[in-house]
Amino acid sequence: MEHYLLDSNIFITSENHIPQDIFESFWYELGKLLISGTAILHQTVLDELKRYKDPLVEWVEGLVGVQVMPTTDETLERYLAVCDWADHQNYSARALREFKAESHADAWLCAEALASGLTLVTYEVASNSPNKVKIPNVCAGLGISCIGGFDFMRIQGFHF
Repeated sequence: MEHYLLDSNIFITSENHIPQDIFESFWYELGKLLISGTAILHQTVLDELKRYKDPLVEWVEGLVGVQVMPTTDETLERYLAVCDWADHQNYSARALREFKAESHADAWLCAEALASGLTLVTYEVASNSPNKVKIPNVCAGLGISCIGGFDFMRIQGFHF
């Protein structure tokens, strides 16, 4: 069974565009996938949600049985490789600072997916802009499996 590492924007964008009071089935299915371990919540994502005082923190913490994936030594090694890859692309200094910032999960998620062989799930789309390091670009550059949020929903059989 494949396992999926969820980007912060899966929670934040879904919260804004697939509200819980209208799309209860989406949140029920996402919760089931998190509890079963098919969908994985990384500690850096939870930290990011907490840092921005996102209301979904309460929802996530209310899901009994969700195991939050910690950052491991192997992830740290891969994080350095991810940052090195980004440094050797055509990104602006500002884009690199933002990508590597402790308050952002993106570089850590790419590192975890690389270290663990997980498929990264994000609503981000690839871009050739030097102004933002995008997860799909990093994944393509480093051979990491990456799919979009709606593709994830299709694979998992979400219906509303």
